[in-house]
Amino acid sequence: MFEKISRRYGRRQVLTAATLGVAGGLVWRPKAASGSERAADATTGGPQWIAFGPSPTTSMYVNWSSGSANGASDPPSQPQVKWGSSAGRYGTTQDADHSRQVPMPAGVTGEPVENTFYSNALIRSLSPGTTYHYSVTNDGSNWSADRTFTTAGAGLPNFRFTAFGDQATKPRTSAQMVSLIASRKPAFHVSPGDLAYATPKGEKIPDFDSFHPALWDNYFNIISKTGTHSIPWMASVGAHEVEPLERHGYAGFVTRFAQPYDAASGTPVAHTFRFGNVAFIHLDGNDLSAQETINTGYSGGAQTAWLKKKLAGFRAAGSPIDFIVVVCDCCCYSTNRSHGSDGGLRDVWGPLFDKYHVDLVISGHVHAYERSNPMRAGKATRRVARGGSVHPVTDGTTYINAGGGGNNLYKTWYGPTDAGDAGNSTPAKIWRWRDGDSAKGGHGGPVQRTDPVKHFSAYRHAAWSALLVDVTAPTKSNKTTRMRIRAIRPTQSASAVTSIASPAVIDSVTLVRTHHG
Repeated sequence: MFEKISRRYGRRQVLTAATLGVAGGLVWRPKAASGSERAADATTGGPQWIAFGPSPTTSMYVNWSSGSANGASDPPSQPQVKWGSSAGRYGTTQDADHSRQVPMPAGVTGEPVENTFYSNALIRSLSPGTTYHYSVTNDGSNWSADRTFTTAGAGLPNFRFTAFGDQATKPRTSAQMVSLIASRKPAFHVSPGDLAYATPKGEKIPDFDSFHPALWDNYFNIISKTGTHSIPWMASVGAHEVEPLERHGYAGFVTRFAQPYDAASGTPVAHTFRFGNVAFIHLDGNDLSAQETINTGYSGGAQTAWLKKKLAGFRAAGSPIDFIVVVCDCCCYSTNRSHGSDGGLRDVWGPLFDKYHVDLVISGHVHAYERSNPMRAGKATRRVARGGSVHPVTDGTTYINAGGGGNNLYKTWYGPTDAGDAGNSTPAKIWRWRDGDSAKGGHGGPVQRTDPVKHFSAYRHAAWSALLVDVTAPTKSNKTTRMRIRAIRPTQSASAVTSIASPAVIDSVTLVRTHHG
């Protein structure tokens, strides 16, 4: 992608990762804000969203924004967060670790300008399983409303998390879906990507004509009003997070989302975290995709090597980890006629998921819900109906596409399924590279072919929906641990979510393991 942008605008006009946050000619600076604009920005912390720090039991990232893409603003004069055991006893105040704008290419005229400043602070030395109160400021004197967050419990707690991707900024669907998961009171939310859609046509990058960074302001206004100020929002990148910015297009994402990224992955966005007896691995599916090819192969195989190392560690003798959940955007298995299966991911990462007994892979990209039967070595080991159980050690990995977060739905399907929406007589398709896949990217150009794998679709339904996942941890008297996964569908019309009060369970499956830690 970097080479494509450089050819159009010149190499020195495009920011690289090393220049993030550096002032000067490379950053497009808007005019100074008026006194009234600065005063308005200083009276609020703006939208707030949180994420687990390197240790979810003892650390938390707090993120917030100031200013607006609708008008220029000066940097926050004194961005800070205060936190403590109650709203009246915050106890500790600390400066933001970073406060910066998203880097924009210089020397380009007629393009959208991102005026918002994003601040974040990593709060450390917290106690496990504890609720804290916090407030943020941009000027050191005007503070936001009191908010709370809760750290992960020590040991092996029972907990709930939610998941969906492919949100967009639609008040009648996206906002309602965030409200839905907030009403279910999860410990955290995971997203496989495609969030604000500031680049609505990902494959047209670096075409600035369709780049609208102000959509991020709309996005944070939507999600922060309905829960992300208190629900850790653990996000991956999708194709629509690749923006015409620094080398891999992720300057906007990493500026906005402070998360425990691991540079050893060879990517700026991959990360892992542990909650109880479950390990979560967030991958950049754009690195291997045979369909969304703008970033294919950019890590040079480093991400795959990192993934293998992480999986081996989680499965090492004495590890407290029972379940491994992988989160990435593109689908290894999908029968939808839009996008479908991606062999770039399946062919390279699938054998690793098999070898290390990955339990669950959560994807987005396809704007619908689909669950696979348990898969191993490219075959469904058995058919699991709604309400059934899977033993991943013997049965294999369950793949779930959770792309019903709010954007327009993909309603047509190929071929048959065990349950849910009907398809047609055309077999499902898969994207592959003509001359083969590798951990360093594909060769010979992408082609869509008939998928040789059959009978993998267990249930599919094109609806705005979310995953509700309840983990029951092992105890001293019972070594069995379970992950109960339910796909819930709020009441909806063809164009809107009309009620979140009593969502229907459209599909469910329970993953079962024996704890050996």
